[in-house]
Amino acid sequence: MKTSRPVAVTLPASGVYFAESVHAQDFAMSVRADGYHKLIYVLRGRVRYREEKKPVATVAAGALLLVPARVRHAFEDEEPSTLLLLCLSDAFVREEEELAVLWRGWVGAGSRTIAIGAATRRALEGLWRRALLERSYPRAAGAAAERALALQVLVQVARQPKAKRVEDAASRVAAVAREVDETFFERWTLDGAAERAGMSRRHFSAQFRAAMGRTFWEHLTEVRLAHAAELLTRGGHSITGVIFACGFGDVSQFYRLFGARFGKAPKAWAEKGNANLR
Repeated sequence: MKTSRPVAVTLPASGVYFAESVHAQDFAMSVRADGYHKLIYVLRGRVRYREEKKPVATVAAGALLLVPARVRHAFEDEEPSTLLLLCLSDAFVREEEELAVLWRGWVGAGSRTIAIGAATRRALEGLWRRALLERSYPRAAGAAAERALALQVLVQVARQPKAKRVEDAASRVAAVAREVDETFFERWTLDGAAERAGMSRRHFSAQFRAAMGRTFWEHLTEVRLAHAAELLTRGGHSITGVIFACGFGDVSQFYRLFGARFGKAPKAWAEKGNANLR
């Protein structure tokens, strides 16, 4: 259900609370300070975060926002957003020295935004889904399960490969392009890619062309075709299997695109590759 105000949170005795906040068009938040720490993962959209004595930060989809307890803050949507919240008590954060040190390091870093890599994003989203399911359908040891999932969230963030902050448009576009290179076999859409970058479809398309020298679809198609050619060269794959593995949903389209790109039909390309390997 969409909300026009921040989600109301009552922290349980476990010191951990997972929540989802789907913002309506008229979402608004007054400046406030909470008695608990918050990790806010921007699942969709883009928000502007304000905190006293700090520059305003734009936080796009796929990034994490850290808000310490008792800090006066507010955020507003630049685009209607969906946020995943993890609220933590002081006691939970201080329970283990290793975790307390980790938390102090994040809080003392200056920036409230933590850039998250593609692989870590998928892991975090999975953990949040499991935690929300635990809260929706209480079972034995539910509180312990949520505490364990909260720890896993913190560990995933701490162990992710170091990444540059994704703030400006060019960096966000480059991050999406890298994600395409890693996950070209998935069902990509232009709207989904723009959402990942925290931009409108039109703005993303223009920025992508400017940064990459080709459209989003041209880039995705080129990555898929290059991988298809590599698989056919190696042998051991049927053409149907290659089409599936590379994310093409239409056989005739694949044949047309492959022929235009490489000047040979897939079968001829495979036969040439096999001959070269002998």
